This record gives sequence, structure tokens and C-alpha cells, in this order.
Amino acid sequence: MGGQRRNPDEPLRDTAETIHISALALLKMLIHGRAGVPLEVMGLMIGEYVDEYTVRVTDVFSMPQTATGQSVEAVDPEYQSIMLGMLELVGRPEKVVGWYHSHPGFGCWLSGEDVQTARSYEQLTARSVSVVVDPIQSVRGKVVLDAFRCIPEAMVMLGQEPRQTTSNVGFLCRPTVTALVHGLNKHYYNMPINFRKSNYEISMLLNVHKEGWKEGMKVKPPKEHNKEMRESLKKIKDLAVQCEKFIVSGKDEDDIGNVGKANPITHLTSEVESLLQNNLDQSIGAMINAVTF
Repeated sequence: MGGQRRNPDEPLRDTAETIHISALALLKMLIHGRAGVPLEVMGLMIGEYVDEYTVRVTDVFSMPQTATGQSVEAVDPEYQSIMLGMLELVGRPEKVVGWYHSHPGFGCWLSGEDVQTARSYEQLTARSVSVVVDPIQSVRGKVVLDAFRCIPEAMVMLGQEPRQTTSNVGFLCRPTVTALVHGLNKHYYNMPINFRKSNYEISMLLNVHKEGWKEGMKVKPPKEHNKEMRESLKKIKDLAVQCEKFIVSGKDEDDIGNVGKANPITHLTSEVESLLQNNLDQSIGAMINAVTF
């Protein structure tokens, strides 16, 4: 083992905790960050410290703040305690495990002001985590996200390695040049992140685009409905002409020579059934809405 050389492209093994972020927390961070573009937004992460190697983030909530394009600052220190009190009232036992904020379009790193904010949270909780998300560079199938923790000033002065224990899971992402320029591994270090989904979260995400029962009660505007009906009647008229030619020609739809060809009789039947169903849905929806509302 001692004579083997590490592949320079292989991710470095981490020597700190791994951050497990739930699908719900990740989705809420991305939505919050996208809503604030082009300004930064921030919020708190709640969860638990499972053991000395694992931090679990189960949920997040946004914080009131003042923000510019490249800095963010919380303006209501009482909001955190009020929000945690409300969570406790509804039976949410989680505690604050860190904070997050967005960098819309310019990557994941901590500015000087972010480092001061991170140190203030770490003074309250030594294992507090600072997460940065880029909602602009995050696209479908890819999330630009990183987690950081400050290096104690005493260790910075002595030049000591802040992470003395070895993590049993997780790999570090390769640091960007921008992050190194802004003090990565000098004032703060990054931590590996893992995204986890429970069975309930997977079921929830699979049902996001499903139509609910109320979709059947929606009534289209009269102009839109009338336009669709006119188009359907025109199509039925054209199909009726094609059916007449098909029948007069004496062709049989079951003949081998007609397999794979458009059958106007089948199309006409389908179009008429669709027209009747749409009219029926529109009539029932209008009656229900008239009685209910």
C-alpha cells in the first residue's frame, strides 16, 4: 500500500463529517435561492447530529435579510428563536445544525462577511455547517452545492490541520479556483455532502406531476371550449368523408394489405367519443360549480 501512488484525478478522502441533506431540504433551498435571483438569500437548516461523523439536515426555513448581489446579512436575530419555538409547538424536535445562503451564478465559496457569519453560528454550536447553493448553475440532474466550516483562528496562526479525525463515508469535491482564491483551506474547509431520500419523499416526488381529483372539475372558458368543439366537428366532418370513400372502395380494415394504415372508421369513432366526453365534462363541471360556488 505504501508504494502505491494515488491517482491525481481521484477525489480526496475526507477527514470530517459527512452532511446528509434530505430531498425536502434540498428542494426548498433551490426554490428559495431561485426566487431571490439576482440577490442572495439565506436560511437556517434544522436536523440532528447523528454521531461525530454524520450531520443530518431534515428541513430548512428562510430568514428575513437584507441582500445585495454578492452579500447577505440577517436582520432579525429574534426570528430564529421564534421559528424554533413554533416548530417545537407542532412537535418538531430538530435543532439548528447550520445555515445556508445562495450565490446566484458565481459558485460556492465563503466571502469575508460569510466567514464572520459562519463563525458566529459556530460560537453557538461548534459543529455548525455553512452551506452555499448556486441556483443559477444548478440545472436538472445537477446541483451546485457545497458545505463549509471555519478553521479556528488559533489553528490558522499555527498552521495546523483542522480536521484530525477520519470520516468513514464521503468524498470531497475538487475545489474550484474561485473558492481557493477566496480563502478555502485558509479560513475555512469544505465537507462532503450526500443527498438522501426516504420512501415517503420518493413517493411524494413521484406524485408531483400527477393530476389530482379536482382536475376533473375544472371548467374551460366558453371561448376556449367553443373553439375546441368547432375544431373537433371539422375533424369529424373530414373523417366522415374519408369513411365514405373507405366503405365505397370495398376495403376491409382486417385485410393484411391495410395493416399499419390509417383507418378512418376507428379515428371517427375515437373523435366522436372524445367530443361527447369533453361536452359531458364541461356540462357536469358547470353544474357543480353553479351549485357549489
